[in-house]
Amino acid sequence: MFASNFRRGTLPYPSGEAQAAPMLDAAQTAFLQTEAGARLLATASALSGDLLSRLTALRRIAPPEQASAAMTLLELRARARSRFSRADQMFFTPEGLEQSSGERIARWRAAQFPTGASVLDLCCGCGGDALAFGLRGPTAAFDVHLAAALCARWNAQVYGAGETVRVACADATRLRLKAEAAFLDPSRRKEGRRLRDAEQYAPPLSFLQEVRAAVGNLAVKVSPALDDETLERAGGRVQFVSDRGECREAILWYGEIGPAAARSAAVLRGSGFDRIEADTLTADPDVPPLKVVPPRAWLYEPDPAVIRAHLLPEVAAILRADLLAPQVAYLTSDCEVATPFATGYRLLAQMPYNRKRVQAWLRQIGGRLTAVKRRGAALEPQEAQRDLETEGDRPIVLVLTRIGGRPFALLCDPPG
Repeated sequence: MFASNFRRGTLPYPSGEAQAAPMLDAAQTAFLQTEAGARLLATASALSGDLLSRLTALRRIAPPEQASAAMTLLELRARARSRFSRADQMFFTPEGLEQSSGERIARWRAAQFPTGASVLDLCCGCGGDALAFGLRGPTAAFDVHLAAALCARWNAQVYGAGETVRVACADATRLRLKAEAAFLDPSRRKEGRRLRDAEQYAPPLSFLQEVRAAVGNLAVKVSPALDDETLERAGGRVQFVSDRGECREAILWYGEIGPAAARSAAVLRGSGFDRIEADTLTADPDVPPLKVVPPRAWLYEPDPAVIRAHLLPEVAAILRADLLAPQVAYLTSDCEVATPFATGYRLLAQMPYNRKRVQAWLRQIGGRLTAVKRRGAALEPQEAQRDLETEGDRPIVLVLTRIGGRPFALLCDPPG
C-alpha cells in the first residue's frame, strides 16, 4: 500500500521544478512520444552521414528544437545499447543516462528485494531501476524532473511493466513515505560535473535517514568514489558492485534486504541481460595480512569492486598470492587459480622498463601488444602502446608498475 495516491498515467508537476537537461526538456520529450514525434524519429533514423548533415536535413522538415531533440535521443539510444537490451525503444535524458547503472545491475539489485513487495523508487531518473522493480511487484516511482518522469513511464511500458509501475513528477523529500521497501538514487551531478560531497547530492545523502525511519528496508545508490568516512557515517552495509570490469556503484543496504556483511564486493557474471547473478566477496577479519614478494609465475589483477571494498587480503587468500608492491593492487602467485574476483595473467618476462629493451623482447618472440595496463607507473598506456608498435602474431599484455621503487615492465599472456 503506497502513501501517495494518483491515477496511473498522470504526471503532476511539483512546485519549483528544477530545469531539465538542455536539448531534451519535458516538452520535447512529450512531443517525441506522440505519433508525429515517432515519425520524426523514424525519419531521423533513416538519415546517413555525419551528425551535422543529418541534423541539417532534419531541420528542413521540422522545427529546429524538434530536430535537435530527435537527434539527441537517437544519440542517447546508441550510447545506451550496452546498458539496456531495448535501448532503441527507450527514452532518456542526457543526465539520466549518465547516472544510470543499466539493466544488468538494476535487475540484479531488484532481485535482492522480496518478490511482490511494494517498492518506492524515490529518484527514478529515466526508470532503469523502476522497470526492474516493476517486473517483480508494485512500484511507485518519482522524479523531480518532468522529462525524466516521462522517460520512466515510457520505459516501464517498453519492458512490459506499465501496469505495475506508477510514475509521478514529484519531489521525494515532500512525500509521505510508506511501502515495504524503498530505493533511493540521488542525483550526483550538477551542471554536468560529478559531485564529490554527498551532501550536495539532490536530495542530500542525509535524507536517507528520513526514508529509513519511514521504510525499514532501504537500498541507497551512491558513487563508489565516496570516501570511506562518509560511507561509514551513513550507517549501512556497504557493497561495491562491478559489471564488465568496471566498479559501477556502491550500495548502502538497510533492514532485511541485501547482504548481511558490513562490507562486500559483488561481481556480476556474464555479459547478457537475462538471469543476472553475482559472485560476492565479504570481509574476513581472520585472513592474514599481505606481504610483498618479487614477481612469481602468475600475476593477478583484482576486480575493481574488490579493490574499492578493501578486500585484497581476502582475494589473496583465495589465490594463495601475495602483494607485488606496496600500495599497488597487483597480486602474484606460483599457481593459476580461477576466481571471479581477479583476472590472472601468466608472466613471461619481467624487466626494468626500457622502451628499446621491451621492444627487442617483443620482436624476439614475435609478440604484439594487445593491451597495456598500468598501476603505480607514470607512463600512460596509450603512450606505451604507441612507442612499442610491433607486427608479431603472438598477443602480449604489458603491465606497467613499480617494483622496488623503479618502473617495471611485466609481459604476460592474455587471460584464458
